[in-house]
Amino acid sequence: MSVLGVVAVLTAALWATGGLKERPKQPARPAGKALDLGLFTVTVRDVRIGLATADFGNKQERFLIMRMRVLNKGKETESLGDSGLADGVVALTRTGKWVEPERVEGVAGGAETNVAQPGLPVEASAMWKMGPADSPEKLTVGLREWTYEQGFTDSDFNWLVQREDDKLVGRLTLPVAPMSPAAQPSPRATRPSATRPSATARPTPRSTPRSPRPTASRR
Repeated sequence: MSVLGVVAVLTAALWATGGLKERPKQPARPAGKALDLGLFTVTVRDVRIGLATADFGNKQERFLIMRMRVLNKGKETESLGDSGLADGVVALTRTGKWVEPERVEGVAGGAETNVAQPGLPVEASAMWKMGPADSPEKLTVGLREWTYEQGFTDSDFNWLVQREDDKLVGRLTLPVAPMSPAAQPSPRATRPSATRPSATARPTPRSTPRSPRPTASRR
């Protein structure tokens, strides 16, 4: 067999097995699998609807909350919010637009934190604000890649997130768990209820006998 014939056979075999297929720019990933984003390793756990205090005041607002485990692979402390992890986490809206979370909260070593220390795992929650009647059954989220390269305005090397919407390390479509009944405000909670005395609050009977009731005398 000639060299050209061998090349033709190998090329046909590769196409049949997918060897020459282009790598998808938004590969589908399952929840629970660690994904290497360059600067961070992120394991998406689940998505649920929950309540959180608004940025201003004490009002409770509804959020879509994606829980994930985050590990900072760099050598410096990184923010979980803007200019940090949040820049590489996006959710797909109904209009087909990728949007970053309004806020990202974290817990590390049993304490609340807004940063990720190098090598210290953080249980983080990315949060997108919802309307009062929104109750989606699924949420599609994307994780962007971070690369260590020179900045646009200087020659220093930094971790930069790749913001192209069509290039993601992973795309996950997850079911949305509804808000638990315990977290929902009850309408009875605002109604005044009559207080009943408890068993310990009841008055003890008097030690003196009650006087007999008067009876009508017969003539």
